Amino acid sequence: MRLFGKHIFPRQIVLAASGLFFLASTTYDVHRSIKNNQTPPSNEQVQALEDYIRSIRPSP
Repeated sequence: MRLFGKHIFPRQIVLAASGLFFLASTTYDVHRSIKNNQTPPSNEQVQALEDYIRSIRPSP
């Protein structure tokens, strides 16, 4: 197959497409994480985190 005057193998097309898909999915995931972290945690979430931290600390 020729693309822009150069011989391109199908394997190269698949590799490029999978690379673009990986980049797009990673970008979307980062964007979604940033969007979700813009809201402050609720009181229940803060309390659950404090309870978890207390549960994993060794007792003195």
